[in-house]
Amino acid sequence: MDLKNNFWKDYPELEKELVQVQQLMKSHVTIKNSDVKSAIFDIFNAGGKMLRPAYLLLFSGFTDLSESERLALAASVEMMHTATLVHDDVIDHADTRRGVATLSAKYGPEIAVYAGDYLFIAVFRLMSEHSLELSNLTKNIGSIERLLGGELGQLNHHFNLQQTLDDYIENISGKTGELFALSASVAPLISKNNTLTKRAYKIGMNIGISFQIMDDYLDYASTAQTLGKPVLEDIKQGIYSAPVLFALQENNALVSELIKNEKFDEVYDFIKTSDALEKTKALAKSYTLSALNLIDKLPKGKNRELIAEITRKLLERTL
Repeated sequence: MDLKNNFWKDYPELEKELVQVQQLMKSHVTIKNSDVKSAIFDIFNAGGKMLRPAYLLLFSGFTDLSESERLALAASVEMMHTATLVHDDVIDHADTRRGVATLSAKYGPEIAVYAGDYLFIAVFRLMSEHSLELSNLTKNIGSIERLLGGELGQLNHHFNLQQTLDDYIENISGKTGELFALSASVAPLISKNNTLTKRAYKIGMNIGISFQIMDDYLDYASTAQTLGKPVLEDIKQGIYSAPVLFALQENNALVSELIKNEKFDEVYDFIKTSDALEKTKALAKSYTLSALNLIDKLPKGKNRELIAEITRKLLERTL
């Protein structure tokens, strides 16, 4: 199984563990319905950066959890993440993800919803097999509830040209930040290291926010072929991310009028020639720097160095 774009080629030990995580995920898809099973395997095989399980594995290196527990937790958070992606694509009527047809486009929304639901069931089974309480995934931090809150917050702001950057940050804190925060903090939480849990949670949140801002940056700085999804899809659906919000700040009257008249190519051109992308990248960098400052306070050693290196690498990615 190839990890997307060979992102982990410089980290062979971590790459090996992530392949084990993928294998563990597949082994826990035992549903008899062939369409649902094929749909789930399709999205597994489409590949992804596996960032959330990677951070979980790295932060679990500061704990005394066993290898099987670490891998089970990593597989659980990635299956949770995958389930949310499947449901997102249904809600957004998205046709492609990671450069291939979404499950809802290929199999229909019904199969896609069942596939997403089943993945949550697989998480329960995996956790119970390793005697890990599912409450550990939400204890003290309410991550799943806040993840949904971020999605609903984004939904509430669809086509809202009065949305502020604070609204945007609040939404992506839930939509993306929470699962990164959970990935970083759940192993220390299980190990009852309260100080590390709190620090890891803040680190994960900052990484997640920066990651989402960079995703939104790349929506406008990349082509559909490079990105693996149609450019301008979000703005057509009334989702106004950081580049659009910065463009509105720069010339609200013009950009608002272009959006209202569905002149999305002209909005794209304005974003590309204005300071919107530069400001978006700077915003992502600010959250990355906050994460790095906290990472510097983690226990010294190889894991801390890897966490910092990967976090810096995410800011400079082009995909």
